[in-house]
Amino acid sequence: MKQIVRGDVVYVDLGQHPNSSVQSGMRPCVVVSNNKNNQYAKVLSVCPCSARISKKFVPTHVQIKPEDVRGYFGKTSILLAEQIATVDKRKVISKAGHIPEDSETMIKIDSAVQLQLGL
Repeated sequence: MKQIVRGDVVYVDLGQHPNSSVQSGMRPCVVVSNNKNNQYAKVLSVCPCSARISKKFVPTHVQIKPEDVRGYFGKTSILLAEQIATVDKRKVISKAGHIPEDSETMIKIDSAVQLQLGL
């Protein structure tokens, strides 16, 4: 697999978390960790996406449409910045696309992550 960089959309096996609100299963996630980490560390920080756009909107949610992603992104989804996860790179199944750093969508993702972390 090519080098993973910030803004990449990757499919990740998040494991199973039955009877909880934690996102689980294989799903698209956006890489939010910095590129030095992504190059050298064995883990990534990602925000999972949910295709259930009927979820109650909160300020840490960002809508991502297929046209926001360079590459493949099946359908409009909600990025859940309140569920930032650390994943082992070996849990990355595939790389599907990329959200450009200077795009409106990535700027919204940055804001949602900052809000979640209280920065």
